Amino acid sequence: MKKWMAVSSIVMGLLMVGGCSRGDQDRARREGREAQEKTERQLQEAKDKLRENLKSADRQTREDLDKAREQLNRALDQSKSDAEKARERLREREDHPDADHQ
Repeated sequence: MKKWMAVSSIVMGLLMVGGCSRGDQDRARREGREAQEKTERQLQEAKDKLRENLKSADRQTREDLDKAREQLNRALDQSKSDAEKARERLREREDHPDADHQ
């Protein structure tokens, strides 16, 4: 974007140096300002769009992390439950060793 502003400034300068009439110089300056303003508006629009896209991506990433965290917590809870059940079965076997052979 800055490149376009520089180019428009150079073009404007060349027109002024080339011995253009006062009206041509004024028109060239006006067109240069308009081109610069348009470029600045486009740059601001691009910044705003990028900012919105980043916010959306951040929001989606947070949602994905929350889901992954919930899944991990469920898996850990299930693992703890399974481990407790296994400990209970071992205790029952230790308390009643003959029950396994019947």
